[in-house]
Amino acid sequence: MSGPYPSYTADPSVIALELQARIVAAAATFTPAVDPIDVFYGDQDRLPHTPSICVEPGDASYELAGLPNMTETLLEVFILVYHNQVQDLQQTRLETDELASQIRRLLHQDLQLQVVGGPLLTHGYVRAHESGYTYKQKTLYRSARLVYVGKNKTSLQFA
Repeated sequence: MSGPYPSYTADPSVIALELQARIVAAAATFTPAVDPIDVFYGDQDRLPHTPSICVEPGDASYELAGLPNMTETLLEVFILVYHNQVQDLQQTRLETDELASQIRRLLHQDLQLQVVGGPLLTHGYVRAHESGYTYKQKTLYRSARLVYVGKNKTSLQFA
């Protein structure tokens, strides 16, 4: 028996894996061209080189909505961009922000995350772009964090 929204997911890891796959597929088109750009599932404590992108599943919330057993599902995924090129700090900051902006534009090309079988979300978008610094293994990285939010309705019985 299938639910009324069979292709929608209630699992943030499903969304994170799809976002990771899309970023991997587009990584060669990002500018400035850096080869390779590593794209990891989940945040990493060590980065072999930069820039690196980590796609980290976040929180999920489920609120009863509408018909019995239906929930409005809100899924968060964090996309973390790390960079520490040996160059002018302003240039590293600019490259980090540009890479995060390119990822945001990529993800906004398909707001429902269409896959074979239908959409994964009613709508999804990057809600925030946060800039800063991150320490990992005694190394300081320029960083950017995109907060991706996906929303849909799922059935408690079928999600």
